[in-house]
Amino acid sequence: MSRLKPIQPHGMPADQRAYYDKIMGRPGNKDLPKDAPLGGPYHAYQRSPGFAMKMSDVTSYLRFDGVLEKRFVELATITIGRFWSAEIVFASHAPAAVAAGIDGAIVEAIRHNKTPEFDQPDEAAIYNFTIRLTKDHEVDDETYQAALDVLGEAGLVELIGLMGSYTTTSMTLNTFRIPVRDGIARPYPDKQD
Repeated sequence: MSRLKPIQPHGMPADQRAYYDKIMGRPGNKDLPKDAPLGGPYHAYQRSPGFAMKMSDVTSYLRFDGVLEKRFVELATITIGRFWSAEIVFASHAPAAVAAGIDGAIVEAIRHNKTPEFDQPDEAAIYNFTIRLTKDHEVDDETYQAALDVLGEAGLVELIGLMGSYTTTSMTLNTFRIPVRDGIARPYPDKQD
C-alpha cells in the first residue's frame, strides 16, 4: 500500500495541475479517466512540481530524443528496474523492450534476476555496463571500452543519465511503496506478498 495519499485533480495548485496535465496528456494515459489521480512515480513527483517538470524533461529527452537506440534504452531501464526491484519500472518497460527488439528470453532472465545470454554483442555491452556500474559503482576497462565502442562518448553519457533517472524513479517507487496499477501483474516472483 502506498505511503502517499492520491492527489485529486480538482483544486490542485497551478504548478501541480500543469504537471498533472503534462503526464495525463501522454499517449499511454489516453485510456485513463480524465480525473484519475496520477499513478507510478508521478504520484510522488507531483508533490514537487518544479523537480517533477525537470525530471520529466530529462527522462523524455533520454528516452525519445537522445542518441541511444530504443532497444538500449529499454534494456538499461529494465535492468535498473530489476536491480531495484521496482515493479512499475519493469512492468511498464518489459513490453517496450520486446517491442524494441530485445529477445523475450533476455527480458525473462532479467525478470528472474538471472544473467541473460546475449546473441547481440552490443546488447551484452549495454547490459554489462549497466549492471556493473549499478552493482560495483564503477566499471573495469574492458566493460567501459565495450560500451564506448557501441555508444561513443555522447551515448555513454546519456546511458549513465538514463540509469540515474531510472534509479531515482526506482528509489521513489520503493520509498513510497507505490504499487502497480490495478489490473497489471506484479512482475517479480520473489517479491509477491
